[in-house]
Amino acid sequence: MSKKISLSSLVLVLILASGASGAEMETVFKVYTVKKGDTLFKIADHFYGEGEHWKNIWDFNKYIKKSHWIFPGDELIIPIEREKKIAATPVEPAKETKEEAENFDMFIAPYNENAVVPLDFKYTGKISAFTEDIAIHAQRSKVIIDAGKKDGVKANDTFDIYRPSKKIYHPETKKIMGVLIRRIGILVVSDDIEDKSCIATVKYSKGPVEIGDFVRLSKDK
Repeated sequence: MSKKISLSSLVLVLILASGASGAEMETVFKVYTVKKGDTLFKIADHFYGEGEHWKNIWDFNKYIKKSHWIFPGDELIIPIEREKKIAATPVEPAKETKEEAENFDMFIAPYNENAVVPLDFKYTGKISAFTEDIAIHAQRSKVIIDAGKKDGVKANDTFDIYRPSKKIYHPETKKIMGVLIRRIGILVVSDDIEDKSCIATVKYSKGPVEIGDFVRLSKDK
């Protein structure tokens, strides 16, 4: 049903080599929303167990001009390095853990500039057109998505609408490491389900939906 076969739902995993120990390492990127009373030191202590590593967080969030200028609602990219987990059966796709599946509002999708499709994000289809010629398409608007019967789409299926947001850059190499993906709405398949397309109604949106927005079968019903 999905056009891509690999997904990092909450985290972006980038494999790094550990020269000293020989162990294969991975850097996991998480999204953290600042709460009242937070400081980079406090957040670093929460994620790393040592507040002195706060600069690791600051390096990946350069929109913060001064380290003590963070405010409730700010979204921080948290890099966490750990030893890579070896799958018991590598021929099978890794199962999502509970931790990796609990937040569907935003997550980081891996980005590989050398791949045919650089953005590695699992989705069902995209919004390809609108049924009405109006200025703004949002709640209650009808849209056409490029997925249908052959993709397993059924009447009354609920899909989340996603849109790529800001890019995550390595602080030293400046290469894109991932892209923050945000859920911007929900739609429900209404009628006219063809083999490779269908019509759906926007049930909720945080703003206008656009042609090219990703849709994916909702998981947090």
